[in-house]
Amino acid sequence: MIPTRTFTILVVDDVLLMCDFLFKVITSIKNCKVLKATDGRTAIDILEHETIDMLITDIEMNAPNGLELLKKLRSGAINNPHDIPVLMFSGNTYKDMVLECLAYDVNDFLAKPLSADGLKKKVVFHLQHEKQILDAEHYKNIVFVPEKKEVKAAEPALTAEPYRSNVAIVRSLSASEHKGYVPQEESETETELAELVVWPENSTTGFHQLDRRMLILAQRINFFHNLFVKESKAIALANEIKRIVEAIDYLIYVGKKLQNTSDGQQSFWVFFNDRIQKLTDLGGDLAKVNPKHNSQIQPLFKRISYWWVQTLNRPFVHPLNESDHNE
Repeated sequence: MIPTRTFTILVVDDVLLMCDFLFKVITSIKNCKVLKATDGRTAIDILEHETIDMLITDIEMNAPNGLELLKKLRSGAINNPHDIPVLMFSGNTYKDMVLECLAYDVNDFLAKPLSADGLKKKVVFHLQHEKQILDAEHYKNIVFVPEKKEVKAAEPALTAEPYRSNVAIVRSLSASEHKGYVPQEESETETELAELVVWPENSTTGFHQLDRRMLILAQRINFFHNLFVKESKAIALANEIKRIVEAIDYLIYVGKKLQNTSDGQQSFWVFFNDRIQKLTDLGGDLAKVNPKHNSQIQPLFKRISYWWVQTLNRPFVHPLNESDHNE
């Protein structure tokens, strides 16, 4: 499938021929705009001043290398959304470096030599399939220990899980790994998660960043709901409450930023501001909940569900094919 809006992709390689190859191939994909950098410092400067939707970088370059770019991006040290897709490629990468990239949730690895067709397929796939990325604070606390081939966090084990040395380079993480929650017992089969709220397919607000934030909020809410249904420990519930509140704050931040830079659409922003005010109140009540008391949580699920249903209406959401994104 062809991307449905214009995406800006940054390619980084210190070998000029490879950089030009990436630029030429990805530019040929419809609705893809490409910027290129031949060193890490230039890449950081571009990320700071342009809204980048995907980063494709060589791992092994002069400092800062691709891994260092990934770390800075995921930890929020760069003024760009930290959860954009990141694709890494290299002809000779050490296992420790691969494991560290996985710890920072790299989206994919591309093996050299790259084929034009294979590269196009990877780019289109990751533009259309969003990977769950944790909050920036999680990545700030990661400490990698090469001798043990694992990742440790400064916080309790609730926020990180060891990465085993026999892990595949590309893998699909379970919902518990995505959220940084370590279950009490490991199960061979993953129970299908129930959805309290749903972001409808082929629907949009008209703003890609708002769509992304609403989808992430839905994922946070659904994971919290499933932890509650499974009677998880209070510390796990408290951790997810924190993540929902952070997702709400980020949604509000993105919305205000877009509102300040958008022309017209008065009815859209009036509706948005009304719904956001109610969501702010809801988030404040959620932050005050004692996760040990089910009686405090259950009424909030009803309020969250009601807010979601009331919000997914015009003029805030409409079918994707009715108009292009405004970004």
